Amino acid sequence: MVGFWGKQQYCFLVLASFFVISFLGSQQARAFDDLRGFIDFLDQKGELVTVEKAVSSKHEAATVQMKILKEMDKAVLFTDVDGQGRKMLGNIYISRKMIAYMFDVKPQELVKKVTSFKNAQRLPVKAVDAAPCQEVVHEKLSDLREIMSIPWNYEKDANYYITAGIVVTKDPDTGKVNSSICRMMYREGRHLNIFFAPMQHNWMIFNKYKVLKQDMPVAIIIGADPYMMFASESGIPYEENEFEYAGTMKGEPIEVVHCKTVDHYVPANAEFILEGAVSWQETGLEGPMGENQRIYGPQGELPVITISCVTHRKDPIYQNILPGTVEEQSLLAVPMEARVLQMLRNVSSRVVNINLLPNFMNCVIQVDDYPPVQRGLGKNLLLSALSEPWIKYAVVVNKDVDIDDPNEVNWAISTRADLAEDLLVVERIWGFVMDPSRKSKEDPVTKMGIDATVDPYERERCLKTDVCNYGTCDLMKYVR
Repeated sequence: MVGFWGKQQYCFLVLASFFVISFLGSQQARAFDDLRGFIDFLDQKGELVTVEKAVSSKHEAATVQMKILKEMDKAVLFTDVDGQGRKMLGNIYISRKMIAYMFDVKPQELVKKVTSFKNAQRLPVKAVDAAPCQEVVHEKLSDLREIMSIPWNYEKDANYYITAGIVVTKDPDTGKVNSSICRMMYREGRHLNIFFAPMQHNWMIFNKYKVLKQDMPVAIIIGADPYMMFASESGIPYEENEFEYAGTMKGEPIEVVHCKTVDHYVPANAEFILEGAVSWQETGLEGPMGENQRIYGPQGELPVITISCVTHRKDPIYQNILPGTVEEQSLLAVPMEARVLQMLRNVSSRVVNINLLPNFMNCVIQVDDYPPVQRGLGKNLLLSALSEPWIKYAVVVNKDVDIDDPNEVNWAISTRADLAEDLLVVERIWGFVMDPSRKSKEDPVTKMGIDATVDPYERERCLKTDVCNYGTCDLMKYVR
């Protein structure tokens, strides 16, 4: 028998254990099983606007999406596209804060969190026999737009464009699976054009099929869960698998299902799956299209995809990314930040953090104070950053400069950079393939760096004015 005090102690231990378990459970990062779970979360956080008024997929939806992005800084869910009750989602990755929600961290902790996945264990996928993404199957279809409202975003775009489609391919030599976002133009009926950026992994794989004179089977995911979406833009090594990397970020394996007409596995909880093949020889005129630098890319002959089957969830949600907006920039920039930060820290442990937003081609590097023996370190870091093909210009600043505030960065350039000595120009270097400043995609580019750090011998002369105890000042004590 347990005595009176023994019973009380026992109850206390049970209750304490319950609260400890509850607390630990509450500290675990949330994981979203699908896009709908993320939408619900954003809605609860007040980050989502719902538009119930009917909108046209030609121009109108994109205009409203842009207006909500610029004036409200929120995600948007349309519930009646083309007057057919179709749903369309946009603006869900428009800031570091929105992406940080995926990992249950603060925005300033996001790069550190993403960097932690680099050497984490990869989680193999979990295959299932039945999946939500195959609740409705269209094997006999005449026109894609009879099933889905692909939007026409920008005024001078050549046609309707899929901008948030993750294309799954497979290396014909090794069977290695690759997944990445590609732009695809609706042509007519069951046909699309696809753009493969030169030197990216899916471009390398497609060229192997061209050598074999074989069409390349593909599966196109639209409306993927946040982790799969993020993984597709992560730039992980070719040998790795984006599905497994997504599982690592989520903290559990990604469930997949086999396609109906092609030999690919796709996320079980995706909204739409388009199955088909990229012709190794048939091309069609594609473009112009408003691209990620907010200009129209030129027309060109690009490969044609023939869609053999479309599957989707009941009441599916189409996802649209407006190219050139902060949503596209964020998806590109955050994983690149983790990659470039590691590269810079290999040069110097003095690197504190970097920022590639709001434009991923511009890099701001924050460094701690360094001793006189390391004078010139800023230029070493600039050269390292500019070796990344995507980055066109970079700035190095001291740790007292807020790299998330453009005004602070401009202040550092204006007050601390002697442009006769601290301006670095690197000519004829390999750069971003879609850099609009060059006349052809084969041309090298010129890149620029600015060392806006304080020389170790000049610290006292370059002190930044500041008030006392700013970080610990509680305004609630003064303002009601």
